[in-house]
Amino acid sequence: MQKAATSSVFLPIRKALIPLAGLGTRLFPGSKAVKKELFPLITPDGRCQCLLQRLLGEAFSAGIDELGLIVRPGDEELFAALFKPLDGAVYKRLDDTARAEEELLVSYGKRVSYIVQEHQEGFGHAVYCAKDWIGGEAFLLMLSDHIYMTASEQSCAKQLLHAFAANGGKSMLSLYAVPGEKVQHYGTAGGNWLEGQNNCLQINQFIEKPSLETARKLLRTSRLPEDSFLCVYGQYALNAEIFELLEKQIAANERERGEFQLSSALTKLAVQGRLLGYVVEGKHYDTGRPMTYLQSLVDFASQ
Repeated sequence: MQKAATSSVFLPIRKALIPLAGLGTRLFPGSKAVKKELFPLITPDGRCQCLLQRLLGEAFSAGIDELGLIVRPGDEELFAALFKPLDGAVYKRLDDTARAEEELLVSYGKRVSYIVQEHQEGFGHAVYCAKDWIGGEAFLLMLSDHIYMTASEQSCAKQLLHAFAANGGKSMLSLYAVPGEKVQHYGTAGGNWLEGQNNCLQINQFIEKPSLETARKLLRTSRLPEDSFLCVYGQYALNAEIFELLEKQIAANERERGEFQLSSALTKLAVQGRLLGYVVEGKHYDTGRPMTYLQSLVDFASQ
């Protein structure tokens, strides 16, 4: 086992990023009518929210103060409309619960900033566009096509942020166990568990969408069943060193599948011993493809 990082005073993460600049082609033509991040979601208590609203609630309830939305040119007003106060006549027709949600959305808008990705050149490029807004701080990164639920007293994001702070602010991925036949769909990590911590590990290999053969060879982690691997959960606690790696990639025009990928920078962090993983207590729901979105609606509402 690896030893846990020495405890030290570390400023808590204040800022979060959600990239919203994707083209939404997997959900076309629905995404032509409505931005995929604004697709509806039925909550377990029977309310109708949108996906982005749920993500914002996850972030702010975890202690985030400011949230940056990475958007395509011209989309700022479209997303800003979610946070504008309703017309008074409409507001009066809402029940008390809906009014509380409206007031919460308006309050969210006061803590949201917009970061424009002028050209869609990959997930890593989208994150790099937020470098100036982040301003050298550590930050929480959340995928826009995932929603989360947990039976734990702490939300999934809060679990990750606590683990990040407890380990001295070392960049950390949220992870969950996935059967081997599915690893080709996800970023996958392998490593060694930290001494004295049941859910944290030192990541020594990170590979984006590996084959099962590659995962068996390079990504095995102890305490997991055979042909079970740790894959990215959709939340990342990253310190500002990630921008240095992304900047070098972009300057050298190092692309994968024609784009600048965040996974390339994460792989470098892992090889350098500068990346941790945290196995989250909870479930995440994929809303990025038609059938997984449908299944997510059913599963999430029935919790």
